[in-house]
Amino acid sequence: MLATVNIFFINICIIFLVSTFTFYLLRDRLPIQPDSKMSTRLYFGLSNGMTGILLMHNAIDLNGALIDLRLLPLALSALFGGNISIAVTGLMLLIYRFVIDSGDSLNALFSSVITLLGFLVLSFICRRFIKRQGYFFSAIVTVGSLLVLSRLIMSNSPADAWGTIYIPYFILTIGGAFLFYRLSSLLQQHFVLYSYQSYLASTDQLTRLANRHVILEKVTTLEKSKDSWGVILFDLDHFKNVNDTHGHAIGDAVLRHFSILLNEHCPAPVTVGRYGGEEFIVIVPDIELHPPVVLEQS
Repeated sequence: MLATVNIFFINICIIFLVSTFTFYLLRDRLPIQPDSKMSTRLYFGLSNGMTGILLMHNAIDLNGALIDLRLLPLALSALFGGNISIAVTGLMLLIYRFVIDSGDSLNALFSSVITLLGFLVLSFICRRFIKRQGYFFSAIVTVGSLLVLSRLIMSNSPADAWGTIYIPYFILTIGGAFLFYRLSSLLQQHFVLYSYQSYLASTDQLTRLANRHVILEKVTTLEKSKDSWGVILFDLDHFKNVNDTHGHAIGDAVLRHFSILLNEHCPAPVTVGRYGGEEFIVIVPDIELHPPVVLEQS
């Protein structure tokens, strides 16, 4: 019993490590949703597939029967990434199962394919009728674990399998699913908040340009390099008269409009920022310096 609990928490640690690494790499694309970019959903499916492979490799021995928690990364792919992520995760698990299994277990592999297709259909149906994430995750984990249990029942199991295999598997799966769901939700919320705070710390709230702190850091970095670079300063003339005559709301609109014009005409890698008030700054890296040309008057 103690060994089983030990391996269970090792699996939870595996889930935690891989999920943290995944959400960190995708921190600029969070939150992950079924309508996110295709590359995001594919990467999320690959990450969950790797989690599932590690869980299969660290299967739990329940009275001679090896069970694993690969259902959990499949459910997480369904929750956040949709059918694309499920397909990628499931395909990785099937390939790994085919690699590690011998030729006499093709029936088990075929059964895994049928179970995966059933899980895809289950996810599609549940998503149409269940909108809340918590309820959706609970439904697919519960029904998915029942699908796995049906496979175990149809296999050559001992007579006392209910008490020694089926019920412990169901308890471990549901317990792991609860921890997995809470962990993934908290991780995603953490990195969404982290990205938002990073955005606030580096962006001028009115114009959405780089703020003075970012500009000074950029200048410091360029000063340490040997590359040539340049600075263009802009100052809006008579801006105080605009504020005094038409009000601060119109003045703010002028600043926002001018920032849009600067962004449109200064593509990357040029850095555009608001230096303060009506002052704007453009930092142009990699400028080739030329000697000044002196024009003689005739």
